[in-house]
Amino acid sequence: MPDFSSLCGSCKSQGCCTDSAVPLVFDSDFIELKSIGKATNEFLHDRNVNGNIIKAINKKKDSTECVFWIDDKCSIYHQRPFDCRAYPFDILKVNESYCWIVYSCNPDSDWSWAESYLQDLEKDRAFSEVMQKVEIFSGNTSIILPTESEKTPYIILRKVRY
Repeated sequence: MPDFSSLCGSCKSQGCCTDSAVPLVFDSDFIELKSIGKATNEFLHDRNVNGNIIKAINKKKDSTECVFWIDDKCSIYHQRPFDCRAYPFDILKVNESYCWIVYSCNPDSDWSWAESYLQDLEKDRAFSEVMQKVEIFSGNTSIILPTESEKTPYIILRKVRY
Protein backbone atom coordinates (compact mmCIF):
# COMPACT_ATOMS: atom_id res chain seq x y z
CA MET A 1 0.00 0.00 0.00
CA PRO A 2 1.56 3.32 -1.01
CA ASP A 3 1.98 6.19 1.39
CA PHE A 4 -0.31 8.91 0.06
CA SER A 5 0.93 11.50 2.56
CA SER A 6 3.64 12.73 0.18
CA LEU A 7 1.24 12.78 -2.76
CA CYS A 8 -1.80 14.17 -0.95
CA GLY A 9 -0.25 16.01 2.01
CA SER A 10 -0.03 19.35 0.20
CA CYS A 11 -3.29 18.96 -1.73
CA LYS A 12 -5.80 21.74 -1.21
CA SER A 13 -8.75 20.12 -2.96
CA GLN A 14 -9.53 17.61 -0.19
CA GLY A 15 -11.94 15.86 -2.55
CA CYS A 16 -12.09 12.57 -0.75
CA CYS A 17 -13.49 12.99 2.77
CA THR A 18 -14.03 16.67 3.23
CA ASP A 19 -15.43 17.99 -0.02
CA SER A 20 -17.34 16.86 -3.12
CA ALA A 21 -16.90 13.09 -3.13
CA VAL A 22 -20.07 11.02 -2.62
CA PRO A 23 -18.81 7.46 -2.05
CA LEU A 24 -21.10 4.71 -3.21
CA VAL A 25 -21.90 1.73 -0.99
CA PHE A 26 -22.28 -1.59 -2.78
CA ASP A 27 -23.83 -4.69 -1.19
CA SER A 28 -20.55 -6.06 0.23
CA ASP A 29 -19.75 -2.60 1.62
CA PHE A 30 -23.22 -2.41 3.17
CA ILE A 31 -22.67 -5.74 4.94
CA GLU A 32 -19.37 -4.41 6.39
CA LEU A 33 -21.04 -1.20 7.57
CA LYS A 34 -23.98 -3.15 8.99
CA SER A 35 -21.58 -5.31 11.01
CA ILE A 36 -20.40 -2.18 12.85
CA GLY A 37 -23.84 -0.57 13.15
CA LYS A 38 -23.19 2.10 10.49
CA ALA A 39 -25.67 1.09 7.76
CA THR A 40 -28.63 3.20 8.88
CA ASN A 41 -30.18 6.35 7.39
CA GLU A 42 -28.08 8.35 9.83
CA PHE A 43 -25.03 7.37 7.76
CA LEU A 44 -26.35 6.43 4.32
CA HIS A 45 -28.85 7.70 1.78
CA ASP A 46 -30.22 6.51 -1.55
CA ARG A 47 -28.53 8.09 -4.58
CA ASN A 48 -29.94 8.06 -8.09
CA VAL A 49 -27.20 7.40 -10.65
CA ASN A 50 -28.72 7.56 -14.12
CA GLY A 51 -31.92 5.85 -12.96
CA ASN A 52 -30.18 3.30 -10.72
CA ILE A 53 -30.70 3.61 -6.97
CA ILE A 54 -27.68 2.83 -4.79
CA LYS A 55 -26.64 3.67 -1.24
CA ALA A 56 -24.13 6.46 -0.71
CA ILE A 57 -22.44 7.93 2.35
CA ASN A 58 -24.00 11.01 3.94
CA LYS A 59 -22.31 14.32 4.55
CA LYS A 60 -22.47 15.93 7.97
CA LYS A 61 -25.38 18.32 8.42
CA ASP A 62 -24.62 21.70 6.79
CA SER A 63 -21.15 20.48 5.80
CA THR A 64 -19.24 18.96 2.92
CA GLU A 65 -17.44 16.53 5.25
CA CYS A 66 -18.17 12.83 5.24
CA VAL A 67 -20.27 11.74 8.20
CA PHE A 68 -17.46 9.31 9.12
CA TRP A 69 -14.73 12.02 9.11
CA ILE A 70 -14.12 12.63 12.81
CA ASP A 71 -11.15 14.43 14.38
CA ASP A 72 -9.38 14.66 11.01
CA LYS A 73 -9.49 10.93 10.33
CA CYS A 74 -11.81 8.26 8.99
CA SER A 75 -13.74 6.62 11.82
CA ILE A 76 -14.51 3.52 9.70
CA TYR A 77 -11.14 3.24 7.97
CA HIS A 78 -10.89 -0.57 8.12
CA GLN A 79 -14.52 -1.00 6.98
CA ARG A 80 -14.65 1.88 4.47
CA PRO A 81 -16.34 1.11 1.14
CA PHE A 82 -14.45 0.20 -2.03
CA ASP A 83 -15.12 3.68 -3.43
CA CYS A 84 -13.18 5.14 -0.49
CA ARG A 85 -10.41 2.52 -0.67
CA ALA A 86 -9.92 3.31 -4.35
CA TYR A 87 -9.60 7.10 -3.99
CA PRO A 88 -7.76 9.05 -5.52
CA PHE A 89 -8.32 6.49 -8.29
CA ASP A 90 -11.66 6.15 -10.02
CA ILE A 91 -13.23 4.32 -12.97
CA LEU A 92 -14.53 6.29 -15.94
CA LYS A 93 -15.82 5.15 -19.33
CA VAL A 94 -13.53 6.64 -21.98
CA ASN A 95 -14.00 5.83 -25.68
CA GLU A 96 -16.22 2.82 -24.87
CA SER A 97 -13.69 1.32 -22.42
CA TYR A 98 -13.61 1.51 -18.65
CA CYS A 99 -10.38 3.16 -17.53
CA TRP A 100 -8.66 3.88 -14.27
CA ILE A 101 -8.21 7.59 -13.72
CA VAL A 102 -6.46 9.41 -10.90
CA TYR A 103 -7.34 12.79 -9.43
CA SER A 104 -4.18 14.67 -8.64
CA CYS A 105 -2.94 18.15 -7.94
CA ASN A 106 0.27 16.80 -9.51
CA PRO A 107 -0.94 15.35 -12.84
CA ASP A 108 2.59 15.36 -14.31
CA SER A 109 3.86 13.05 -11.60
CA ASP A 110 5.41 9.70 -12.38
CA TRP A 111 2.46 7.34 -11.93
CA SER A 112 4.36 4.11 -12.55
CA TRP A 113 4.12 3.27 -8.83
CA ALA A 114 0.30 3.23 -9.17
CA GLU A 115 0.25 0.05 -11.26
CA SER A 116 0.72 -2.26 -8.26
CA TYR A 117 -1.98 -0.33 -6.38
CA LEU A 118 -4.41 -0.68 -9.30
CA GLN A 119 -3.66 -4.41 -9.42
CA ASP A 120 -4.46 -4.62 -5.69
CA LEU A 121 -7.75 -2.80 -6.28
CA GLU A 122 -8.58 -5.25 -9.06
CA LYS A 123 -8.05 -8.07 -6.52
CA ASP A 124 -10.09 -6.29 -3.82
CA ARG A 125 -12.97 -8.25 -2.28
CA ALA A 126 -15.53 -5.79 -3.71
CA PHE A 127 -14.05 -5.22 -7.18
CA SER A 128 -16.04 -7.99 -8.87
CA GLU A 129 -19.30 -6.52 -7.54
CA VAL A 130 -18.26 -3.02 -8.60
CA MET A 131 -17.54 -4.26 -12.12
CA GLN A 132 -20.88 -6.04 -12.26
CA LYS A 133 -22.42 -2.63 -11.57
CA VAL A 134 -19.76 -0.59 -13.34
CA GLU A 135 -22.33 1.53 -15.18
CA ILE A 136 -23.40 2.84 -11.77
CA PHE A 137 -19.83 3.32 -10.51
CA SER A 138 -18.67 5.02 -13.72
CA GLY A 139 -21.96 6.93 -13.97
CA ASN A 140 -21.40 8.39 -10.51
CA THR A 141 -17.88 9.39 -11.58
CA SER A 142 -19.36 11.15 -14.63
CA ILE A 143 -21.81 13.03 -12.38
CA ILE A 144 -19.13 14.34 -9.98
CA LEU A 145 -16.36 14.75 -12.57
CA PRO A 146 -17.19 18.30 -13.73
CA THR A 147 -17.08 19.60 -10.14
CA GLU A 148 -14.16 17.44 -9.03
CA SER A 149 -11.95 18.08 -12.07
CA GLU A 150 -12.37 21.85 -11.71
CA LYS A 151 -10.61 21.56 -8.35
CA THR A 152 -8.35 18.60 -9.03
CA PRO A 153 -7.40 17.53 -12.54
CA TYR A 154 -7.38 13.88 -13.49
CA ILE A 155 -5.37 11.76 -15.86
CA ILE A 156 -6.17 8.42 -17.49
CA LEU A 157 -3.83 5.69 -16.30
CA ARG A 158 -4.97 2.56 -18.17
CA LYS A 159 -7.94 0.34 -19.02
CA VAL A 160 -9.54 -1.59 -16.17
CA ARG A 161 -8.69 -5.29 -16.21
CA TYR A 162 -11.64 -7.47 -15.32
